[in-house]
Amino acid sequence: MAQTGLRARKRAKTRDQIAQTAIKFFFERGYEETTLEDIAEAAEVHKRTLLRYFPTKAHLILHTQYAAVENFRETIAARKDESVIDIWQEQVSFYSRDMMRRGRQANVRIFASIEPAVEPAFLAIQAQYQTMISNALSAELGRDPASDVESKIIAAALVGANYSVAAMIFENEAYDDLENSLLKVIQTVREGLLCRITKP
Repeated sequence: MAQTGLRARKRAKTRDQIAQTAIKFFFERGYEETTLEDIAEAAEVHKRTLLRYFPTKAHLILHTQYAAVENFRETIAARKDESVIDIWQEQVSFYSRDMMRRGRQANVRIFASIEPAVEPAFLAIQAQYQTMISNALSAELGRDPASDVESKIIAAALVGANYSVAAMIFENEAYDDLENSLLKVIQTVREGLLCRITKP
């Protein structure tokens, strides 16, 4: 058991070392100008080791986003009576505080949103969130997710506004306002859209 824990910690340390190196290079050199070979050499790992942790270059800059998506998926699957909107709010609060703790790396989100090569992966993450939220909300309301327009609108509003407001915060460097601003998005959607929906 102790050996298993040690291996897990070593893997986590290696993964973090690679990610930290990649982010540093992306900001200093540019995304396109940085190669996987550069990152592997600086992180003192083989390229194949890097690829085992991060299968694509986009995963290096969006690794926390991919982890957040999987956490959200698992939390929804394990929930009992908790609303998906409440789960989304908890996720937004946790990761906004986490991003502030990571300081400079908080800018990864806005950097990724404007880097053309990363944009498809970035948008795909948003689409996954929207699908999970809309499907879960439809289930809560006893509706068919394939035809539930209102749940799709709410999911799109939550996710789209979340990323837009986060981009504004990073652009203005008003980092202390991040969590409160993102929670305001959720409150606005709750009061303006969600309250209009009733179970059939």
